[in-house]
Amino acid sequence: MFVALLMIAMVAFLMATAWAAVKDDMADDEADPAKDFRQNDDAVKPETLEGVLVKQLLDDEINRLQYRRAMQRLAERDADRHPLAVPGDS
Repeated sequence: MFVALLMIAMVAFLMATAWAAVKDDMADDEADPAKDFRQNDDAVKPETLEGVLVKQLLDDEINRLQYRRAMQRLAERDADRHPLAVPGDS
């Protein structure tokens, strides 16, 4: 009987510990994913046009529509400069 009560207490303790860990992980998931990027603004310098656009989007300098249009123009310009050659098309 003592062993059974000890096992139940140990399982309850492990469940409480696991629940606390899961709860902390869920709180971390709800955090702003761009928060670290914004805090280290000086340490992270974008090196590409895509990076500059993402930084502007995260800093609310441009909205989503402006970002999508800029990325579309960038993709079109890239397709003109470096067309994709599929084998058998020539």
